[in-house]
Amino acid sequence: MRPSPIRAQPACRSGGAGFTLIELMVAMAIGALMMMVAIPAFRATRKPPLIRAANDFLEACREARARAVLTGNPMDVLVAATDATTVISVVAAPGFGALPPGASGSSGFFHAAFPEDVAFRTFVVNQRNAVAGATEAAAVRFFPNGTSDALDAEIQWQRRELLRFRSDLVTGIVTLEAAP
Repeated sequence: MRPSPIRAQPACRSGGAGFTLIELMVAMAIGALMMMVAIPAFRATRKPPLIRAANDFLEACREARARAVLTGNPMDVLVAATDATTVISVVAAPGFGALPPGASGSSGFFHAAFPEDVAFRTFVVNQRNAVAGATEAAAVRFFPNGTSDALDAEIQWQRRELLRFRSDLVTGIVTLEAAP
């Protein structure tokens, strides 16, 4: 009879079959950083249509004011309503001197379209309703000294939510406020 072979048990090695506390903490820190970056980006894509439209219009006004001050030429924020959507563009104001090198007034400096079901309910520039019966785009002008036309406008989403824009004539800054 042959003796049965003795099987040797593997020796326990320290750190061979698991993670150390430091490795786990580093992995958790990396995961937390990734979530801190991903969650705001995810929320930004889910903004309500009215907020996205308001941000686009405010960005167009900021862009027009900044370009007017920096280039010394008045800039217009054009608002054109088509059958399906409202389009916003920033262009050099026609008839006010030369454009900066490389700029084209027709191509514009900024372009955005409102989400579906968002439109201007009122758009009053210098105490005139700029969209009532208009066949061409309404415009708000921003001047090189930082001022702008008087603007009082409201955007509406699905005929229920409403936001109002107003401009400060002295600073040319357009602000957003909740409509009454």
